[in-house]
Amino acid sequence: MIDFVEDPGASDDLSWLADSWDAIGFTIRNIDPIDLSCDSHVKHYENFLNRVRAALDRYGMRPLLVGGGPGYSLFAGQLLTRLGFDVGVIGPGEQVMLDILDAPQEYYGLGKNVTGRRYSGFMTQTLGHPKSLMEVYTHFEGAMIGVETRRKTCYQGCVYCPYAYISGDNGGDLKPLELIASELRSVYSSGIRRVFFTDGIFNSELRYAKEVVRLITELDLPGLTWSAYFTPKPFDDEFAELLAGSKVEFVVISPDSLDDRVMKLLGKTFDTRHVDRCLERCRRHGIPARVNIVFGGPGEDRESVRNSIQYANSKLEDGELVMHVGYRVLPQTGMARQLGIPDDDLLPPTFYPFHPDIFSWIMRDLDNRFMPPEALFNLMAARSSSKRMAKVPLPANSPESAPTEFPYLALSRQLPLV
Repeated sequence: MIDFVEDPGASDDLSWLADSWDAIGFTIRNIDPIDLSCDSHVKHYENFLNRVRAALDRYGMRPLLVGGGPGYSLFAGQLLTRLGFDVGVIGPGEQVMLDILDAPQEYYGLGKNVTGRRYSGFMTQTLGHPKSLMEVYTHFEGAMIGVETRRKTCYQGCVYCPYAYISGDNGGDLKPLELIASELRSVYSSGIRRVFFTDGIFNSELRYAKEVVRLITELDLPGLTWSAYFTPKPFDDEFAELLAGSKVEFVVISPDSLDDRVMKLLGKTFDTRHVDRCLERCRRHGIPARVNIVFGGPGEDRESVRNSIQYANSKLEDGELVMHVGYRVLPQTGMARQLGIPDDDLLPPTFYPFHPDIFSWIMRDLDNRFMPPEALFNLMAARSSSKRMAKVPLPANSPESAPTEFPYLALSRQLPLV
């Protein structure tokens, strides 16, 4: 594994390409940062792959080039030829990559994407990380590592979320507790003290989530803290008590709106009553919380913005609100289907239509305690960026009428519609 944080020079000199590789796999995690004030990463990926192929030509090498990863999986049809891969993998890649490496000659010049499938090693093997690489990352302040406890397609139907498509047909593999314990001990011994469980929703199966939290407490690794994405339901008193004793750093919940009507349009299976109960239990047990809100979704209007802000002002404590504006429309999501936009047209950063006055509403209504300089600067940058974006009409043949009165969506000014 070549990691450019561990070896920054490797991304420039590409000398490692001189080795006799049978295949080289490129993991693409993100296409863009999904913020309004963002640019696409695709051009950077194109430039890098062009440099790689030129270096391989100089060395007289022709290894198999394989593309994969979450970002790649969403845009596999567009990126396969654009980045010049022989073959791409959509979804979970471990088992398919093993198949490819068994017979790489069969994939040279194939020019196709293949679908990943479940990997049995997830249930039988401890995930190990190269020691030298882990040591590099421990030098970063607040270094955090992701750990999976399960591979299960999320049961929620949030209209903006592509995770169900990315994760593929994962019916519910729950990693054995002894493997989780082994991985946590390994992470801890490397010097990492912060863990984020990367499950779609940590407490989607409450009984298993409680077992994992009990395990963390029993391991009693001094200084180890952890966090994850949670849903306000199910979230009972016993769970809150277990969390409090496990050194959880904070509980992250994402209602994405604090207006019940908009939450329903977003596909949430809970409402503000469940958020109330979750926060009450967290506070009673001294558990820090973070509440993610994204303004500008389906049905968002002046009233819904006011309702969300009134909730935040009256019920959230300092530091609990995490705020964004704008929903990046991604392929294979309910939001893309609702807008009737073909996946091929979503590669440039594309955002759900929202009222241009939304920034003014937020700055007018939100308490100053939620507007430290960094948050204010980010909001102003997003507003400035939204004004420079190209506005294009929604397709006239949308399969469903979008629940918004604003008939335009914004595209990044950086890339043309492909």
